Amino acid sequence: MGNLFGNISLALKLKLGYIPSTLQYEAKLQKSWEDVIFFQQFPEGNLWKEYVELKGKKYSSKNEQRASQVRLKNIEKSDEWRRYKKLAKSSQVSRMIKMEETFADNFDGNSINQDRWLPKYFWGDKLIGKGYSHSEEFHHYTEGQNLHVKNGRLIIKTEEGSHAGMAWDKKFGFIPKKCDFTSGIINTGHSFRQRYGRFEAKVTFSRIDGVYNAFWMIGDNATPHLNVFKINQNLELGVINGIKEVNQSKVSSDLLKENTYIVGLEWGKKDLKWLINGVVVKKMSNNLPDTPLYLVFSSGVQKKPSGKIANDFIIDWVRCYKRN
Repeated sequence: MGNLFGNISLALKLKLGYIPSTLQYEAKLQKSWEDVIFFQQFPEGNLWKEYVELKGKKYSSKNEQRASQVRLKNIEKSDEWRRYKKLAKSSQVSRMIKMEETFADNFDGNSINQDRWLPKYFWGDKLIGKGYSHSEEFHHYTEGQNLHVKNGRLIIKTEEGSHAGMAWDKKFGFIPKKCDFTSGIINTGHSFRQRYGRFEAKVTFSRIDGVYNAFWMIGDNATPHLNVFKINQNLELGVINGIKEVNQSKVSSDLLKENTYIVGLEWGKKDLKWLINGVVVKKMSNNLPDTPLYLVFSSGVQKKPSGKIANDFIIDWVRCYKRN
């Protein structure tokens, strides 16, 4: 029943236009961080120092005192002073100033930073020293050939192409398998894991029947598995804690008005909140994960497509924070 209500709530928020445009939200986000930087730096500036000095000064004459009082009033009327005082009352600034950046990537350069990102499943690298896919899917993950960094964006390509590799089968374990499609995956299993905080990324997806694009989080076990944002013919958000413990909201991807969003997760001790362009679209407070998880971005073919495939899953940036 909870999933049904979650689906209805998610669908209504998307359909009724509660989600601002990505352009609007990104501009707001940038302005908020500029405000935080200004607020933190202002007390170190000359105007603040002059104000404090004038306030604590002992005057040798009334004329000097009057001149100082005029200057103090002029400082208090200045745009910078008023901005600072306004931000001092802002709950948004108060919240953001307590956030410490723990991981970030703007995908500068010409390739992924492999100190941060592993271009294969973490456990494939640990157990067999190579990448693998799942036997029920129709693609193989190449170890970087389908990952392209260009103009400050990571592109994960899913495309046609015969490829032989290893696949994980629930019954037989690792088996050799040939596939007609290739794709890519990156994760931070070897470099970054975190419990609690805010996890956010700007993503652009292509809607092709049978192909999924996903931002998810996982630890050393198969569960909990957090779908921060998974898109195919449906949008899926939620947590999988096992076959019988699935708390996922699922709605038609047709409800999404854009192909680019800033998506994320706020993970606290008492709840999980899923965000699309800063708006909470799903919330849960039961059976929460309680172990550090790492980031995964992947694309793939989950059912045989009717036509040709050329799918780009694009990640502009990734940012993670924890509260001080």
